[in-house]
Amino acid sequence: MSIPLFVVSDFTGETAEHVARAASTQFNLDATEFSRFRYINTEERMLEVIRNAQEKQAVVICTLVDHQLRRMFLEKTEELGVDVVDVLGPILDVLQRRIGTAPMETPGLLRRMDEEYFKRVKAIEFAIKCDDGKSPELLTNAGLVIIGVSRTSKTPLSMYMAHKGVMAANIPLVPEADPPKELFSLPSERIVGLTIQPEKLINIRRERLRVLGLDVEVSNYAQWERVEEELSFARSVFRKTGCRTFDVTNRAIEETAQEILDYLRE
Repeated sequence: MSIPLFVVSDFTGETAEHVARAASTQFNLDATEFSRFRYINTEERMLEVIRNAQEKQAVVICTLVDHQLRRMFLEKTEELGVDVVDVLGPILDVLQRRIGTAPMETPGLLRRMDEEYFKRVKAIEFAIKCDDGKSPELLTNAGLVIIGVSRTSKTPLSMYMAHKGVMAANIPLVPEADPPKELFSLPSERIVGLTIQPEKLINIRRERLRVLGLDVEVSNYAQWERVEEELSFARSVFRKTGCRTFDVTNRAIEETAQEILDYLRE
């Protein structure tokens, strides 16, 4: 036995089709003919689908979020004797009654939410792969490359940006190592440099050495001369790339990130 199933939606119809297929697997059907009708958002298209369903004696599974279109659809299918399953209507009605506000009636919101989620996951994976100068061959895929000396919060900033869906990489700048050649082939607007006052950087590095149990006075990591040398080298790289710079002195990650996001939107 075969029954034609019409999947009708004012967006892609994926939700309705999942429901239809889940239900059809519970029966020993020789074949089930699925027909998906997407973006049904006008009365003319709606009537065309309903007449088609009547001719083929199809069962209709619909997910229409516009209440006026849904009401017209249900009235017309009842008038013409077409079997219809309204997937979203009863749920939306109950939620509206309990919450006290009308639904937004915007088709495709779930799909958009899913796309945003996977975009963030992809960005986070990218930030991990390209953290601290790793995988320079992937820099061409970056929406943002953060450069700066050690302890200017490049990694946490990259991860923060990734959670916003930005494919961010970061590269440490040290005088003893040239930045990857791929950096200089990128458009300057996709690169940002982090600057910081030397006094603040020295304090941050000294605290880092203490946490690691290392002698602050022995290591040149937190010495004035070394810090000045690194900052001078970083400035030369900033000039060579033509990138926009952001001062992170006494700034929270969120503050710097918002400034960079505003810059990227420009």
